[in-house]
Amino acid sequence: MSTTNENLDNPSGNEPTEAESHGISELQLQAWELLEFTNVRELLANRTRFFMSREMALDARPLVDIEDVERLQDETTQAALMLGTVGDIGLTGARDPRELLHRASIDGMLTGEEIVSVLHLLDSIWSARNTVVSMKGRAPLLEEIAADIPDLRDLGKEIFKSISDQGEVLNSATPKLARLRANVSKSFQKVMRAMERISNSPSVRGSLQSGAIATRGERLVLEVRADARESVPGIVHDVSGSGATLFVEPFNAVELCNDWRETAAEAQREEERILRRLSRLIGDREDEAVIALEAAAALDYITARARLAASMKARRIETMPAGSDNVTNLVGARHPLLGSDAVPITINIGPGFRGLVITGPNTGGKTVAIKTIGLFALMHQSGMQLPLSDGEMAIFDAVYADIGDSQSIERSVSTFSSHMGRVVEILLEATSNSLILFDELGTGTDPEEGSALARAVLAHATENDMPIAITSHYRAVAEYAAESEDLANASVELNPDTMLPTYQVIMGIPGRSYAIHVARHLGMPSHVLDDAQAMMDPTRAEAETILQQLQREREEAIRIRAEAEQAKAEAEQARKDLQHKLSTVTRAQEDMIEKSRMELRRETEKIQKSLRKVVNKAKNDNDLDVAKRAIGRIRNQFSDPTWLPVAPPPDAAKPDEDEEPRPLQAGDEVEIIGLNVRASIIDISSGGTVELMMGNSRIELNEQQLRLTKAAPPVDPKRSPNEIPNVTINTISAGEAANTSGELDIRGSRVHESDELVRQFIDDSSIQGLTSVRIIHGDGTGVLREAIRLLLSKHPLVASFSAAPRNKGGNGATLVDLS
Repeated sequence: MSTTNENLDNPSGNEPTEAESHGISELQLQAWELLEFTNVRELLANRTRFFMSREMALDARPLVDIEDVERLQDETTQAALMLGTVGDIGLTGARDPRELLHRASIDGMLTGEEIVSVLHLLDSIWSARNTVVSMKGRAPLLEEIAADIPDLRDLGKEIFKSISDQGEVLNSATPKLARLRANVSKSFQKVMRAMERISNSPSVRGSLQSGAIATRGERLVLEVRADARESVPGIVHDVSGSGATLFVEPFNAVELCNDWRETAAEAQREEERILRRLSRLIGDREDEAVIALEAAAALDYITARARLAASMKARRIETMPAGSDNVTNLVGARHPLLGSDAVPITINIGPGFRGLVITGPNTGGKTVAIKTIGLFALMHQSGMQLPLSDGEMAIFDAVYADIGDSQSIERSVSTFSSHMGRVVEILLEATSNSLILFDELGTGTDPEEGSALARAVLAHATENDMPIAITSHYRAVAEYAAESEDLANASVELNPDTMLPTYQVIMGIPGRSYAIHVARHLGMPSHVLDDAQAMMDPTRAEAETILQQLQREREEAIRIRAEAEQAKAEAEQARKDLQHKLSTVTRAQEDMIEKSRMELRRETEKIQKSLRKVVNKAKNDNDLDVAKRAIGRIRNQFSDPTWLPVAPPPDAAKPDEDEEPRPLQAGDEVEIIGLNVRASIIDISSGGTVELMMGNSRIELNEQQLRLTKAAPPVDPKRSPNEIPNVTINTISAGEAANTSGELDIRGSRVHESDELVRQFIDDSSIQGLTSVRIIHGDGTGVLREAIRLLLSKHPLVASFSAAPRNKGGNGATLVDLS
């Protein structure tokens, strides 16, 4: 990641080392191996589908500039969006054509199959380009790369005029080839007929092993028994393994076979000439083809990062600038090489501290924790998304690590010497923007000296502002971290009942010792354990007791939190259930209201038809008294409790006979028995008929069909007893308060309100004997006008209607002629 200042000249002529080729130090390359970054690159390479992108994945390396890292992350994010919307880009199973392109560019000849493979690859690259372009601005970085892919479709169209999809040169490639191939066929048929005549002749037939005509060295031959060689004069081209059969070309067929082979050779030369011409067409476009290959490789490499992210259920984290106080913060991080066995860990370095000391028992997960930090840093800066719940990480100019057993047999040095030698080299090379990871720092020597060295290394790192994370078994190192403002403790633990690791990282608490606990679990005699505890430093025993208490309190806090989370989840589920039930009840109520409204409308239409018959009869008989009596009978029928088609069932609930019900009055809210529908009382007549407001409609029912649900507020003495606040009344009772002006002004009304008003107006006007009326609705948006005219076109009492003259409202009013 960081570049060492080395002389770029190579006078020795030796091949550059891997470190030199990557522009990084050997220490960093070693860290890549120790942190298993090379294994992750192999995982990434397995997600590629293009030969060149696989090479790019295996050579992936982290970038150190924040803008470059963010660009890589943007690319991966856009590729993930593409996979989730328009799909993948393809490019599966493509052969590397670079050698073929080079051969074609220097006038080499490609075979038909090689030409087809190049064309199919270029076509698949164009298809990949179209997939990216179909994102239409949602993946600008990918679309910018795709825009560089040249259109080579004309090359394929030209070449496929001469060869088939299988790479065979077509007869139509040139007139000469068609003629030569026809001659080859004719000459072959001639030699075949000659061979058949010879093999069927009486003098030869008995000398043959079989009547088949075989080939040897592109010559037609007969299978002759060795003991009958003299009976078939000709040229022997081959002998069977047993020596019993000779493959003989008869002299009489030699000239014919020569003609066939010469013609075939000439046709072959014409095919090669055509293939060279086609190869030259490809060679002339080598530069464009290479550009297409490189762009396709870049697209597939980016898409491979998105494929890998999807397979790991990874996500993008926030990138912090180099030197950020928040060095790294990983929440629910899962090591990518552990698969489904990975236990999520939450770990952070900073804010407020630059170093982390992780303590705890062996196999508890300390090493995995620091390897996860380092591996995630390398992956993040290489453009890969990370398998975690949330996180953020600073940019590092290098990641250094000393993990595992580095004993060098060749150098005859101890494990401790090997580790300490690498630690020294890392401290000399690292900067304040480097990430340093040491596993079991100071182990392998005297505990007191090893602990002191570990503390000294931590002190050096903090003095130079170097981010560092180490694992250690030394209690003194954990105590040093606890006392330092620049360091923090973390720990891993064992389950106290099973003595198995939990693999969880606990921030802020040093690890406790499990030696005596494990010994007791394994059956160590109690007197031995008592002696061991007596030999311990009292302050250490006290610290161990405190850590045990902290562990118990933490476990209790985790239990309480889990219970709270469970209660929260149950409450949320209960809320959703209640919401669902409420929605169901609301829908049922709306359906019931709509059903009631439809049935009431049908019944109202029946009443209106009866009224129209009465009006027509009154007009014809000129007897107003008869009409009034008929209207009175209809009104009584309308007020009859048995009239309502949805009347309450016989067993409907009745008020408690012991409780004297309060008489209904205007303003009360009531429920229509049997419908579970509520309405407000507008007025009550002396005959027990109650006028109700249900939604935006006014209806009349008998008071026996109603149940009081909410009493009206006390009436203001200054207010009219029939005046109900906040209630809009749309009167629809036939014959009452009839409009005698011949005009209806419904400007400002809603469509559903105007429907009943117009119907009532037309009925009243017809009863009064009016033949022409005017409805004023205004111009507005025209919705109300169109709705009114649609109603008039279907009304049985309307003979015709038209827009009013300009002096009477124009198109803002409608004149209606009644029948």
